[in-house]
Amino acid sequence: MIHNDLTQSPADHMKPELAPSEQRTASAAEVLWLTVFLIFGLFVMSRIGADPDLWGHVTYGKEVLRDGHLHETTTWSYAVDDFRWVNHENIAELIMATSDSFGGQTALLLLKSLLTLVVLGLPVWVARRMGAGLVTCFAIVVLLSFNISFHWLVRPHMLSYACGAGLLAILTVALPGAVTARSAAQMSQKWLWLIPPLMCFWTNAHGGYLAGMAILTAWLGLDGVELLLRRDVRLWPTVRHHAFLFTATVAACLLNPYGYELHTWMLSSLGRPRPEISEWAPLPLFSVDGLPFWCFAFGAFLCLKKTVEPPRWPGLIVMSLLSWQAVRHHRHLPFAVMMGSFVLVPHIESVVRQLHGWLKERAADQHSSRVEERNAGSVAVALVLLVALSCAQFPRQATLCVDRDYYPVSAMQFMADNQLNGKVLVTFNWAQYALAVFADSSPESRIAFDGRFRTCYPQPIIDMYFDFILGDLPRHVRYREDASGPFDATKALDYKSPDLVLIECERRNSVRTMEACSAEWCLLYQDSLAQLWGRRSLYDDPQSERFLPEYRRHRSNDLQHGCVAWPAFPQSGRPASRIELTLRNSGSVGR
Repeated sequence: MIHNDLTQSPADHMKPELAPSEQRTASAAEVLWLTVFLIFGLFVMSRIGADPDLWGHVTYGKEVLRDGHLHETTTWSYAVDDFRWVNHENIAELIMATSDSFGGQTALLLLKSLLTLVVLGLPVWVARRMGAGLVTCFAIVVLLSFNISFHWLVRPHMLSYACGAGLLAILTVALPGAVTARSAAQMSQKWLWLIPPLMCFWTNAHGGYLAGMAILTAWLGLDGVELLLRRDVRLWPTVRHHAFLFTATVAACLLNPYGYELHTWMLSSLGRPRPEISEWAPLPLFSVDGLPFWCFAFGAFLCLKKTVEPPRWPGLIVMSLLSWQAVRHHRHLPFAVMMGSFVLVPHIESVVRQLHGWLKERAADQHSSRVEERNAGSVAVALVLLVALSCAQFPRQATLCVDRDYYPVSAMQFMADNQLNGKVLVTFNWAQYALAVFADSSPESRIAFDGRFRTCYPQPIIDMYFDFILGDLPRHVRYREDASGPFDATKALDYKSPDLVLIECERRNSVRTMEACSAEWCLLYQDSLAQLWGRRSLYDDPQSERFLPEYRRHRSNDLQHGCVAWPAFPQSGRPASRIELTLRNSGSVGR
């Protein structure tokens, strides 16, 4: 039985204190239940699919470890020459590369699980410091896990959210005026000086540090505004302290390989829309994906309406601003709910206590001799749940899945079997997978263009490739600069003469463009997911060294299903004649 350990009626204070053995049992039960809550949150957030950019992050990190320095210009792309690469994810990529080198997919999944426990555990720890009971802690875990899980893949964003949770935990503990009444708060401002090193780390780990700086600015600024409105004598000492802290934090953010260039580049990049990236799209409020946000919003409204604790407007303002950003950009939802997991704690606890008191009034009094029995039952239930959740979580810790119906696993195997390499135009979501495959087995190959987006490609190049991949779409669906010239879906096929084109069958614009250019391009491979086209002058001419005879081509609608373990590289040493023999025996050499 889960009980709210801080919910007591006046009569409860008159009960005799528990014996030492009973106190230990109760404490053990609380720790056990908190562990169950965290494992439940871990289960909810344990998506096992591979992120499209993961291969790139691991590859770039390994190359830095191998070469001993950061790469100043774009790597692995034939589309740009010596274009300045401002990489805002260096620490994240080094951590992921190191994890992969030591333990492959297992280490990557363990890294993800560790950061999950940080993101969930810090708000729970702060809530317990504030006097929250078990029910409130469970509500926090549910709030966080269901609203973050959509974005919780092995990617640099994990470090951003972990740093965000750390920043909010420090601010809540050291400067809690945004969450609880100042007079009742035990301020420990020395904790605030953990913020500069945290923000230095965050700046070098992921571009989400700008969200952290925005939160810090709002928190410190509103803290000073409140003192001003109250005409508090602590105003000027507090303002001076906040100014020193903010200055130190800004200086710490300048400690990165690019100095102020990183920040000017980040602001410039964020100043341009990116509707092509789904996570930057508005929050889909009227869909299943929007349901967790509505639960968050309704729960916050209900708690604030029913609470007996005075609401703290500085924290509510910051939470509202973050929620507004979440509605505008789906990817900001985790920051909004993390803020809520700190700001709403006193109000959730207040509602829980009221509910507990209401239930207690209607329940029959239980004899004090049954306390030990209830504790034993609580421990037994918690142990059963812990075992069940651990068993359910185990498969999610075992395999990082690469889904065949999303990634061109079979097409990449076909390319490896037939030694197809060179300059490959790859559809956006697959480019870093292809890049990692080439880094592993075909280092002479190059790709265009990939998920590094504006960090590695100028806007005219991006527009050229999206002309081919996405087509001519409205501005709210696709951003395109007028300076890039008129729309041309075929320009990417001529730019720097790619040898191969790997596209998704469902990208009808790309497919139609390739079919319209069939005089110059021939279809070498097709399944239900992917098409691979080759330049006719290279692969359709018997006089060419790269000529691929018809019996070695594979064109079908073979259904791609199931998944393979990450990194899903082509099998080395597999006989190149396997597809050839299959086709010969079946008498099918293509359509």
